Amino acid sequence: MNEQVSFKRKTFIFSVLFLLLVVLPAGSWFYLRGGLNWRKQAQAELQNYGKIRSAQIIYADGTKENMLAEKVCVVYYFGANPDLTEVNRKILDTGERLFTQFGYKSGNQYDDFRLVMITQGGTAEFRTHAQTLPSADFANWVWTGGLGSWRTILVNAYDLYCQKNKVEPVEHYFALTDTTGTIRRFYNAVDEKELGRMVEHIALLLPTR
Repeated sequence: MNEQVSFKRKTFIFSVLFLLLVVLPAGSWFYLRGGLNWRKQAQAELQNYGKIRSAQIIYADGTKENMLAEKVCVVYYFGANPDLTEVNRKILDTGERLFTQFGYKSGNQYDDFRLVMITQGGTAEFRTHAQTLPSADFANWVWTGGLGSWRTILVNAYDLYCQKNKVEPVEHYFALTDTTGTIRRFYNAVDEKELGRMVEHIALLLPTR
């Protein structure tokens, strides 16, 4: 009887030690290795496609500030006089989701993310919808007459991205930039899978504090 108890005890102790010394470390290694591989793959998808221009604000004393400096930015080009189409509404709603996840919240110490929406004019319906979104006070709406330079930068960079990665061009796309203003990747603005990958890349590019 004592021998049986002793054997069971030894078996139990051996099982516990095997779990602690072999199984758990192996599981942790596979988990960490998977995370490392994911990070390497995600970083490999982020390349250099040129830089965006600044978005200057001029204060009453004449000093200027680039509102996009040292920010991770998601950029969308609406162009001239956009209407509140189904696609444009979806893009605005996507921007709102991004702001909810990454944007500045009252009381936060850091403010590292920007939505950059570029347009000139726009229908009353479009402007009203855009300007009444909760993120409106925090997004950098570039209501600009200088659409040409923004369009040239984004179109040329997107063409390079499509050629380099053998991607079929689409009409509606977001650009993602890092804190240096470098365009790192483009995403189909109406494809949920692409938008999900963009969220992962934003999280990867945001500064760690």
